[in-house]
Amino acid sequence: MEKMYRQRIIQMNIYRIVKKRVQSSNIEKLTKQLGYASSHKTTQIIKSFLNSKDLYSWLHRGYYDLTYTSEEFLKKLCLIFDVDYSDIENALKKEEIYYQEVARIQKNYIRVNTNFKRKNEPIFALACLEHTKNIRLEVKKALFKDKSEVLEIVSETIQKHYKETNGRLNIWGVIVEYIYYHDNEIFIFGTDGKLINTRITNDC
Repeated sequence: MEKMYRQRIIQMNIYRIVKKRVQSSNIEKLTKQLGYASSHKTTQIIKSFLNSKDLYSWLHRGYYDLTYTSEEFLKKLCLIFDVDYSDIENALKKEEIYYQEVARIQKNYIRVNTNFKRKNEPIFALACLEHTKNIRLEVKKALFKDKSEVLEIVSETIQKHYKETNGRLNIWGVIVEYIYYHDNEIFIFGTDGKLINTRITNDC
């Protein structure tokens, strides 16, 4: 999986090459090559194109300017700058895999369990602080890691959180355990970051 991440970095360079060639182009000449009526329109779309951080962001934005879709525009640039579009397609496959992995990681989270029992706390205040009971993993740390490696990251995250909060989570009270939701599994950790129990569920 680490290899996949490195491949993505390499593939991203292809996209950067296209961007660099666009930046160094004469707008008037590029306008004619693209078939736009004015350089103003070319400048607008080029600015939008250059602001996209990667292939995935550009091609999945649903762009259409009555001349090109985002994909058609990119293909036209590749034709103009003599870049093999198959390289772009290979890069996009890596982007798809990368973003699918990011989305999967972002769905998983650690839930902080406390000894909270409501007395007279306002519902609004509780609702505002509900998010503090959830801890998200750092995507870069968990990216393309296998489950055992992720659980180590979870353990470290829990230990750090417990230390920083001194074992107490604002209005929610004393922390008693942490529950990590990972795909279709639940992992229960103690406040020391050690795994206590595991169970499979279809409701995660």
